[in-house]
Amino acid sequence: MAAVVVAAAAGVFVFSASNAAEIPKAAPPDASLVPVLTNAASPCTATPERTKTARTTPLAVEPTTPLAVKQTQSPAFQTPMSKVAPVFSFQGFPDTAKLWLNGSATVADGRLVLAFGRDKAGSAWAPTRIDSSRSFSTGFSFEITKISDGIAFVIQGRSRTSRGTSGEGLGYGARPDAGPRIQPSLAVEFDTWANKFDPVDHQHVAVTRNGDVTQHLVWKDPGFSLYGKGVVNAWIDYDARLHRLRVYVSKSGFRPAQPLITKSVDLRLIVGAGQAYVGLTGGTGITTVADPVEAVVAWNLKLR
Repeated sequence: MAAVVVAAAAGVFVFSASNAAEIPKAAPPDASLVPVLTNAASPCTATPERTKTARTTPLAVEPTTPLAVKQTQSPAFQTPMSKVAPVFSFQGFPDTAKLWLNGSATVADGRLVLAFGRDKAGSAWAPTRIDSSRSFSTGFSFEITKISDGIAFVIQGRSRTSRGTSGEGLGYGARPDAGPRIQPSLAVEFDTWANKFDPVDHQHVAVTRNGDVTQHLVWKDPGFSLYGKGVVNAWIDYDARLHRLRVYVSKSGFRPAQPLITKSVDLRLIVGAGQAYVGLTGGTGITTVADPVEAVVAWNLKLR
């Protein structure tokens, strides 16, 4: 069977020429290379907190047949320091990961795959909600194999089944007059496809509100490709006292000294007081390159 081979910094991905989108396999994560939680209360890893709700069947998860893939491990990944234990920490995603999955989101070969193939949208919400009045630090490593539309980190006060549109909606949003969008919410998007309403005609990292992908509160070009070049690392800090959001992005496993984005926001006013859902979303469009894969290889979050 004919195949298409895509070379990236993180390894070589082999895709089938079959019409169905298929998810590449990844080698089991190496504990020495996945995210490192510094100054945590426990000396090793932490598992997600148990919740009263059992893992439910993902909504509209589409079956796939994994292919053999030769892939190198992701680089060392360090989250911001904290003196408290993490709310959750995924160093790779086992099949038993207690995530709330919607749309095309699924767990395969130790990765959280948000979207794959054309015209897909997926969302994954953490097993534990956080207080919108608390400061937090989160970090995750993701990979987008080919140009598609992108992924987003989202904090929302709606529900664990929330999902936006595919393509330009990145799995969390939509144009105000087109399709479902998650609201109330605050999102940090990693957008690889330029749409007519985007602030620039190329990729960007931006902050949006209430799922409106046409309005960017702030945006920046990361200075390197967000797709097709291996793993990208992101860190997001929220200071509840100063009402300040900071976003850091890097191709290396080390957090930059200076944030790419700094924005004044008050989460309580945006998503509401009380407990909020935190998650990751992804979307691909109908005009993207055939069979892109948007996957997360590690993710953790700590309250500060």
